[in-house]
Amino acid sequence: MIRKKQTEKSYEWDPPAPSTVYIKIKNIPYETFKTGLNQGLVTTDLDQIRYRLDRHIYCCGVCSKYVNGYCVITNRKSEQGWICKSFVPKEEFIYLDSRPDRKDSAEFRYLSETGLEKDKIESEEAEEKSPESTGMKVIYEEGVALYRQGRLRLSLQAFDRVLEENPLDFAALFHKGNSLLKLKRYEEALDTFERASEINPENAGLWTNLGFVLTKLERFRDALDAFEKSISLNPVQKNSWEGRDAVLARIRMCEEKLREAEEALEKNPEDPDTQFELGKIHLRLGDQEKAVQAFKKALEIKPENAEAWKFRGKVLFKAGSVKEALHAFEKASRLKPDYAEAWYEKGNVFLKLGNLKGAENAFKIAASLWEGKGIKTKAESACEKIKRLELGKT
Repeated sequence: MIRKKQTEKSYEWDPPAPSTVYIKIKNIPYETFKTGLNQGLVTTDLDQIRYRLDRHIYCCGVCSKYVNGYCVITNRKSEQGWICKSFVPKEEFIYLDSRPDRKDSAEFRYLSETGLEKDKIESEEAEEKSPESTGMKVIYEEGVALYRQGRLRLSLQAFDRVLEENPLDFAALFHKGNSLLKLKRYEEALDTFERASEINPENAGLWTNLGFVLTKLERFRDALDAFEKSISLNPVQKNSWEGRDAVLARIRMCEEKLREAEEALEKNPEDPDTQFELGKIHLRLGDQEKAVQAFKKALEIKPENAEAWKFRGKVLFKAGSVKEALHAFEKASRLKPDYAEAWYEKGNVFLKLGNLKGAENAFKIAASLWEGKGIKTKAESACEKIKRLELGKT
């Protein structure tokens, strides 16, 4: 047993192996566990247990054998932060994933949707952030009801009315973000969740959903950070663990593609298409500087690549190089006049520069192009920008 001497009392940490905890939780023979391990069926569960042991989430304080400060196995007093090889987590701290035969929609199986109903907000702090007037409470509750019925566009209208009255209403922002996410308006959902995180950064469900939308936007490193943040706030969440595992798998795939692209460039360093793909992979892995360099190299070889100009512009805009970003988006839209994404991004740059007329025009072109291609969700995002400009709210 490892003992670390402290000034006042000893500290004991002698954790069991993750496999031991798994076998105890499942109450199965070792041979059954070994068969499952060989078939790759228990890897995710073991990773969760190892994560919780490494971060001291699993400890005497959450052990089923820890009662009133005493360990019933050793029959002696123990501290909550200790652990021994007899550890078995309490039922409420197990929550291992059970992915086979899940009935959830694959699109939204990580989405956290509970815990924000008005009748479940318990703390005074949360109550202060809820809709204040009776009228706003009614509208908020209507929005939640519409959301649950799947009438997402109407629910958005309700939450927006609440937010007009109180822009800092966390619950309304949370549900608005979920509505936008289900409508596949990912950029708007991201903006909404980020605003909500500034109000209440300690809400685990918010970080889960932020991770989900970042995954949809293929910002995998950022998504992993969000899921990790959610788990650190509340480790007993199947959806966060599943989201984390899913995005780790995406990251591993990207790292494999990165190696393949680098090997291809060793043979042909002047291949613009491989340079372009390399830039997109770096973006997914969160390496902005390498992405910029890859797009720059691709455009030096093949300057007529409108998509590369668009991606370069997005990275520059995020880095704060607004005028360079505008130049990139203008190049993209000139090379490909029906490139709706380039027009939309140009509108965002004009907003940043305070050119409201230019922004409105760019968003209208983007909306029209998306409408013509039948891409309704993106057209709605552009129309929402136009609406806010017309109302003078941007």
